Amino acid sequence: MKGCMFGFALVAMSILVVADTVGQEKGKPRAQSASGVVSKIDGTSLSITQSGGDKGGERSTVFAIGAQTKILIQTNEDNIVKGEGGNERKVPKTKEGNIADVKLDQRVTVGYAEAGKADSVLVLRPTPPRKKEGEK
Repeated sequence: MKGCMFGFALVAMSILVVADTVGQEKGKPRAQSASGVVSKIDGTSLSITQSGGDKGGERSTVFAIGAQTKILIQTNEDNIVKGEGGNERKVPKTKEGNIADVKLDQRVTVGYAEAGKADSVLVLRPTPPRKKEGEK
């Protein structure tokens, strides 16, 4: 009976610790991302145009960029990484860049925790054109 009570107390303490940890994280803004095409850029801001998908239409989002904003650029080389179950997949290599490396009409993914303030910008490499039927 004592072992059962000890086990119950241990489980109860674990739940309290986890609940406290989750409660502390609620105060922090959740990391988010937005993907689109660069429509305007200057030294302090980046505007991207996002397509509406099934909803139709486009919307533009402006992000402030500063010295703390990390700029990453995908290269044409790939890394092979192991995923779940030991399956291998190709992931584009990235290199660090600066805001001058970001150009109009490039596809980007902007990471942010606070609305309108970019924490990171990932410049995506161009997608190769799809091959038509019958082409090798």
